[in-house]
Amino acid sequence: MSNLFLHLGNEHYVNLDTVKYIVEANAEKVRKYRMDRGIEKNSDAFLNGSSDKETRSLIIHKDGTICTSSVSAKSLKDRAKKLIAETNIG
Repeated sequence: MSNLFLHLGNEHYVNLDTVKYIVEANAEKVRKYRMDRGIEKNSDAFLNGSSDKETRSLIIHKDGTICTSSVSAKSLKDRAKKLIAETNIG
């Protein structure tokens, strides 16, 4: 476990070890994803990291929980790669 924390924007962070996928998304795509999996908007399995800004990405964790971000998926992936490179883990 590396304990690297990925900044999602709006003062939200996730442990990079828990992240399975980072995908481009909008509010409608996130809503559909949640509905298909039975995840309620106010459940512990969902974190709205967009902080009422436009949703641009969806982060899916290994345990099935999800969170959103107002930062693009490409930017988040670049941040993750930079974190890994800086710590010589990957």
